[in-house]
Amino acid sequence: MGISPETIDEVIRTANVYDVISDYITLEKAGSNYRALCPFHTEKTPSFMVSPQKNIYKCFGCGKSGNAVKFVMDYEGLSFPEAIVKIAQKYNIPVKYTKNDENLQHLNGLFEVSKKISSFYKQQLKKSNIAKSYLSERGISFSVADFFDIGYSPENPEEILHFCKKEGISLEELKEIGIGSVYENGKFVDRFRGRIIFPIKDGRGRVVAFGGRIINGEQKLKYLNSPETKIYSKSRILYGYFEAKDILREKKEVIIVEGYFDLISLYQVGIKNVVATLGTSFTDEHGNLLRKFVKKAILMFDSDKAGKQAAIRASKILLSKEIDVFYAPLYKKDPDQLAKEGRKAVEEVIKNSKDFFGFLIEKIKEAKDLKNEKKLIDLYLDILSYIPNKHVQGLYLKKLSKETNIPIGYLEVKERKDITSSTGKEGSEIERFLYYPEKIILKTLVHEKDKLLRLFNNFDKIEGSEYFLYLLRLVIDNHISEEELEEIKSFPVPVDLGAAVESLNKLHDRWIKSQVEISAIFNKTDENILSLLIKKQKGGSDC
Repeated sequence: MGISPETIDEVIRTANVYDVISDYITLEKAGSNYRALCPFHTEKTPSFMVSPQKNIYKCFGCGKSGNAVKFVMDYEGLSFPEAIVKIAQKYNIPVKYTKNDENLQHLNGLFEVSKKISSFYKQQLKKSNIAKSYLSERGISFSVADFFDIGYSPENPEEILHFCKKEGISLEELKEIGIGSVYENGKFVDRFRGRIIFPIKDGRGRVVAFGGRIINGEQKLKYLNSPETKIYSKSRILYGYFEAKDILREKKEVIIVEGYFDLISLYQVGIKNVVATLGTSFTDEHGNLLRKFVKKAILMFDSDKAGKQAAIRASKILLSKEIDVFYAPLYKKDPDQLAKEGRKAVEEVIKNSKDFFGFLIEKIKEAKDLKNEKKLIDLYLDILSYIPNKHVQGLYLKKLSKETNIPIGYLEVKERKDITSSTGKEGSEIERFLYYPEKIILKTLVHEKDKLLRLFNNFDKIEGSEYFLYLLRLVIDNHISEEELEEIKSFPVPVDLGAAVESLNKLHDRWIKSQVEISAIFNKTDENILSLLIKKQKGGSDC
């Protein structure tokens, strides 16, 4: 479905660049035109000019220019259709679509349901002394909790059911937005019951999902996030992105953390240019979101092995978007704990963050043997391959050559790998998030589960997309829903035990390699992992 050409034409004809831009920044009269400090780069003397007569803007400092739609796209970080809709709303222009808009109306209805549920949770927080006490113990002020619309899901399911009945929200709609997960004794149960709730918003500020954190030890999972839905894809959403957009645009710098409290605690001490990945891998879509506003990213991940692995992956994606990457290792702390020491402590860590390549060179120099040194140099060259600018690659190669005394002719940067999370052709809601080998594995597992489990037993030691690993665990543990099961069965791929095992072994090899890579960087070589790698290289099998 697309916006009709008639609507696009009317919006472009109607939208006056001065009217639109003045909603965002203060414009000062300058002859027949207007001027302002450019919102897209830092400057002291205004070089951003707006011409109402010509209906264009131009910055003579950074070179950005265009019409009202282009400004909204750049300023808000919106796609072209999203910008058209936003401006159409400003001028009360009806938005028409090229196809039947029943699906759009349904999606808009789900956004509205999510908004209402978010308000319900927020009101429940005010009523719950236990939830308020928990936030107080975590050092979260009421004003900050209010800013992020933090809420609470009561244990008693009758509370949310009563609210939904009053608001005309059906149980089916609750299930569609990922709120309802199971039925107990024939009754609907909120999957987030008894948890602190963090509404997750898209770039337009719409609530698309929720995260929940336990406040007692009775539930097994500490954190629980919404599943993928028609309005939520975790690979495309960064927590706090909507709230941070203005400051990201101003500072051109982002701090990337992993969790809700990491972000909120930093925000509370005044560090507001922060986004969080919500426990999922940093994706190409995340990189595209940030490249709209920032030139520099500081990775402030946990110091455990998973955090280090996440830092490596994120650095590759960010560098491919021409964003400079710095690393702020947090030994014995996470950002939430660091923030408890105050703003100065956080700013000191940020100030001491190191260019990722400089950090790697330090590790190369600290390597105690040739094997570790080689692995680190290989990693340096691998990460360097993600920088699209050959001139910049050359500068970093020269630096590596100088620091290691290796002639530059012996240092090779291979062709850049593709680590985007694009899955190609559109398919079902599940299928479009998966790679082809992952589909074969899942479909074969569903049809030949016992046989596949006998042939491969390292399901906890494979690499793959986050959604694939999530579905894989559901199938193995027999927690997959009927709807998801039917979708997997309908994948247009064969049921092939041989191909599935081969694909699983490749994912296992990738897991081993990534573990060695992480160990090499941080001088914590895992002998068990190295032995697995040696065994693989010799053609052995551990499956």
